Amino acid sequence: MVKVTRQRIALLLLLAALILTIQASLPQKAHAQPNVYVASLNQDIDPGAQDFVVSSINDATSSGIHNFILIINTNGGAGVNMENIISAIATYEGAGNHFTTLIAPGSAHAFSAGAYIAEASTNITMIPSTLIGSATPIVSGIPIGQENTTFTKDLNAFTQYMVSITPGYRNASATAEMVTGGKSYPCRTYSSCYAKQQHVVDVVLNVSTTQDALTAMGAAGAPIHTPGIGSTFLSIISDPNLDSILFLAGTFAIIADMYHPTLIVTVVGAAAIALSLLGLGVFGAPFVSIILMLIGAAFIFLELKTHHGVSAIAGVIIFVIGFVLIFSLPSSAPAPASAPSGSGSFNVAGPLTYAILGIIGAGGVLGSIYLYKVRETLMNLPLAQNRLTSDLKAGEVATANIGSEDFSVTGSTDMPKGTLVRVKDVQGLRLMVEKAEN
Repeated sequence: MVKVTRQRIALLLLLAALILTIQASLPQKAHAQPNVYVASLNQDIDPGAQDFVVSSINDATSSGIHNFILIINTNGGAGVNMENIISAIATYEGAGNHFTTLIAPGSAHAFSAGAYIAEASTNITMIPSTLIGSATPIVSGIPIGQENTTFTKDLNAFTQYMVSITPGYRNASATAEMVTGGKSYPCRTYSSCYAKQQHVVDVVLNVSTTQDALTAMGAAGAPIHTPGIGSTFLSIISDPNLDSILFLAGTFAIIADMYHPTLIVTVVGAAAIALSLLGLGVFGAPFVSIILMLIGAAFIFLELKTHHGVSAIAGVIIFVIGFVLIFSLPSSAPAPASAPSGSGSFNVAGPLTYAILGIIGAGGVLGSIYLYKVRETLMNLPLAQNRLTSDLKAGEVATANIGSEDFSVTGSTDMPKGTLVRVKDVQGLRLMVEKAEN
């Protein structure tokens, strides 16, 4: 009897182990994979935002997730990035998937480019104390309200673009007014939601937090994806204000370092210029703007030859003109074929930009004065402080301690290490020296 019992127990254990083995070998994706992909965008629409949203949509597609929720809070941004995001949304929806824009938390808004993105969604959900609208673009730098045929043409194009992406179950006339009149639709309370009453959004949830909204939408527990390091870097480096500072700072750093036999500051300056050009390319700065900025830098470098400050100041002026044109000319970044003709943007040069322009102008003048003073100081240093620290061959380069600092020098005659010298001239990247009379 005991033997039979043991056999039954062993059989049961074997059977249990077999069941567990089979269960473990079954695909677990259906149990672990959430049925909704949630991404949160709380920033301007820029290259970083485009990278984040598009890559998130691709991630959801490759994971087989058919429901996407984009939590949005934005003031707007670049039209070309908006259009690329809308193109990715259309592709996702065209594959039979469902895309929802959730405007949350309270006080959040989908303005300008954000309004277009929301209207391109299968569903727009709001919570109280949020807004949507104010989607009038800034086209080719023409001020809003100015009587201009080109502006009218482009404004009409963006109006029709908004109408074309608005689904039939929403009020296309009301969404068109977001563009033509810059109208916004608030949702103050659950029972008094103007956006819902005008049928520019689909659902209003009687909740106060984003998490409660996700719970009501059946997405409780789903991970909320936020922009990663790559997307954040693109957002930072594509800021034209930062790029302009990096460009000029790098230029003046290289010029200042040319008086010294060291490459450290030069490498840092070159890296700053490279980053600024990369950022301007990512931003989609017009080609003409970049060329003018490079010409401005060339004039600043010409100051090494002229030494009177005019070249540096002229270079700064040319640079500023190129910088201003970034906000006035059409973007060079590619946009989908379905986007309206012309270049729409939803941000414009603001107080920060003009402050930077003032700093650049003042910095150019001060930098020119600084270079002039450096040259004058070097030319008038006491002879006792100027001594070669390496042998100098005629026409070649050596080093000398000039005024307690090391500089690259050249001369027309051979001079051994330790020779007292005086600065004869500053030519190009080097100090011209000659043997000092005792």
